[in-house]
Amino acid sequence: MFPTKRPELDAMLSRLLIYLEAPTAAAKVVAALRAAPTQEEQIDLAVALRSLKTGWTTPLREEYFRWFITAEGYRGGNTFASSLRRAKNDAVGLLSDSDKAELKTVLEARPERRSPREALAARTLVKEWKLDELVPIVERGMKSKRDFERGRQLYSAVACSACHRFANEGGSVGPELTGVVGRFGVRDLVESMVDPSKVISDQYQAINIRKKDGDTLSGRIANLSAANVNVVEDMFDPGRMTNVRRPDIAAMEPSKVSMMPEGLLNTLKEDEIQDLLAFLLSRGDPQHAMYR
Repeated sequence: MFPTKRPELDAMLSRLLIYLEAPTAAAKVVAALRAAPTQEEQIDLAVALRSLKTGWTTPLREEYFRWFITAEGYRGGNTFASSLRRAKNDAVGLLSDSDKAELKTVLEARPERRSPREALAARTLVKEWKLDELVPIVERGMKSKRDFERGRQLYSAVACSACHRFANEGGSVGPELTGVVGRFGVRDLVESMVDPSKVISDQYQAINIRKKDGDTLSGRIANLSAANVNVVEDMFDPGRMTNVRRPDIAAMEPSKVSMMPEGLLNTLKEDEIQDLLAFLLSRGDPQHAMYR
């Protein structure tokens, strides 16, 4: 049955395979880890693998421990980083001395930190899509069988999952998107991606701050009543805040520019855009009629 392409079920099945020491568990779960598009899915699989004792090859172990290097750039709560370190230490604890010597380079490698913004910048431009040409493309795509797995992968590839919660996964600094199909039609949804500044929710609106010394900054205000104002300037890095003393502020006003980047669809081809929008409009349901 594994993998089923249903994240919650695969998380359970991976634990069962590992508990039973299935001969193919290492290869199958590492392959699923490699293909998982969101950090939540990856963490489920990686943490489960920490207790697997059998079925490993050196390439599989190397790939697994390289995942922990990548995961250093992921975000979570206060105990997130320490929990990942414990998982890695548990996995290292199962290695023999010879395994540790063979994997020494990857075990001691420094983190590969790459923000979603850097990943987006590295993507190749396909076309600067316009709203009026995209709407018929998406509507046409809904009339043919779509690729659920590709839509799911693209949702993370263009950084949607970095800020938005969808089907119980992803970030929480932007609006929750699971119920988007109930609130928006195709045109409205596409427009919100092509021109995110046209309509900005008060709940997610940035604030422009002009300081008395002439400096300016823009971002979400993380606190309202303290003597200092903490400003999140980059929604891809919500844990990093700029501290501004209230006495130093000359003026504050709502920004007319969305914190959501423009051009997120410009690195996608027609059929990729169709699969991404189908994934959103299906509410992440692989059994939806669009996939039959």
